[in-house]
Amino acid sequence: MHRWYTTPGACCIRDGMDGIVPKLKAADTLVLATPVHIPVTERMQTFIDRLCPLIEPWLEFRAGRTRGRLRTDDALRRFVLVVTGGWWERGNCDTVVRIIAELAADSGVDLAGARVRAYAFLIRSEDGPTADGQALLEVAKRAGRESADAGRMRPETLAEVSRPIIAEQDLRRLYDAWV
Repeated sequence: MHRWYTTPGACCIRDGMDGIVPKLKAADTLVLATPVHIPVTERMQTFIDRLCPLIEPWLEFRAGRTRGRLRTDDALRRFVLVVTGGWWERGNCDTVVRIIAELAADSGVDLAGARVRAYAFLIRSEDGPTADGQALLEVAKRAGRESADAGRMRPETLAEVSRPIIAEQDLRRLYDAWV
């Protein structure tokens, strides 16, 4: 913790993040993408933890909690989250969405949206994207354009990205056939 105050903006760990942090400081949007395991992958958690050099070395009391804030001299102003999961229920992805929403609030930046795709493995076949998969990829591109152009993805677009592409009972039959 002492290093956070004596050399703010620098990380004491010397590794590949040394080249990534300057790029993050120059970017206006950070896109975080992860598959959902239970509830967040170790790599995603480690990456989040390693964002510390982007945080000002003092804390504030906001909205009933102690929070940090991203450095004001950096360009980063919003997060976008892309989540895929293997389960039927979109709600299985809610924990990682909450974590990133809280990170955004704690850091004083906007969460421009969370693109969530449950049972993502069904959008591809051995030959490439399925018809539903291709349609979802187009919607995902639209969500990206909305984020870049307006700083936010429309709720309708996010709902379309997450729409069911197979009935739950059909997916359960597939699971049963695999095991």
